[in-house]
Amino acid sequence: MNSKITINDVAQALGVSKTTVSRAISGKGRIGNETREKVLSYIEQHEYKPSAVAKSLAESKTYNIGFVVPGAMSLMDMPFFQKCMFSITETASAFDYDVIISSTDGEDLSHLERLVNNHKVDGIILARTTQQDPCIRYLKSKRIPFVTIGTTTEPDVIQVDNDHFNACKELTSLLLLKGITRLGLIGSDKSHVVTRLRYDGFVAGYEALQMEPNYKEIFLDCNNMSSIERAVDEMLESDTQCIVCMDDYICRYVLNKLHREQVGIPQDIRVASFYDNVMQENDTATILPVTSIHFNIQEMAEAACRTLIDAIEGRDYQYKRLFGYNIILSNSTQSN
Repeated sequence: MNSKITINDVAQALGVSKTTVSRAISGKGRIGNETREKVLSYIEQHEYKPSAVAKSLAESKTYNIGFVVPGAMSLMDMPFFQKCMFSITETASAFDYDVIISSTDGEDLSHLERLVNNHKVDGIILARTTQQDPCIRYLKSKRIPFVTIGTTTEPDVIQVDNDHFNACKELTSLLLLKGITRLGLIGSDKSHVVTRLRYDGFVAGYEALQMEPNYKEIFLDCNNMSSIERAVDEMLESDTQCIVCMDDYICRYVLNKLHREQVGIPQDIRVASFYDNVMQENDTATILPVTSIHFNIQEMAEAACRTLIDAIEGRDYQYKRLFGYNIILSNSTQSN
């Protein structure tokens, strides 16, 4: 028994060509049933496992998938993409696929184009969706299998996402039912679909109780510390009862700002977050449990990878999957 034999060894032992062995392994091409059975029987007896190169050549596949992240990601985005990456690589490995990490930057798709045009991958997972997404348009034009982690309105796109809309709607409604009716919202880039979904969920939470938010206390496109802190200043000067942060990148700066200004939580103002990723551990002076929404990132990323592999290998798959959530209530929104 020799598990390190090569495709050439198999061909020489059986007196056939390497092409014949490749066709027997792949099940493709013209080859007699008797010859195919002879090859398959031999490799089973000798526990031959085709190398990734041999297998890819036999099946015209690379056994690589691409994981494409936005190039301009913040430090607070990193934990999300890292969790996705670990789950995707682990899942891909179980199916004998490897993962190539790449990035895009706005309209610059050069890295993605190299992966596709040089046939380095069999499919792509996009880690974030945007309005009028150029990556989606490009991949559709190339007819390569791809899955988005994130929702898109583009037709015929395989997508996996968390149920941001209903999660944010439910948390908003819960805060309103607690009597906290003056909610201020701080969000990031409006071009990101997830921002739009969370915003829509926030508004829907009010509408469900036949109420309306104060739109003057909604601040979007807050993508840096100064813009976030300006929004907090305006809320502190108004009658805002609770600052709702769209993610924990924003929440971190809000908590730090309130700590510096010696604003007590929840006695002076309450804080909630639409996302509970990982706070910066070195900000121990400001970290406290915050009412938030918990999503299972690993489960979603694993589903994205499995779905892509199903699409690559011609199996059935769901075009759209939404994953659930848990709402975590804490003292940060406790009523006075």
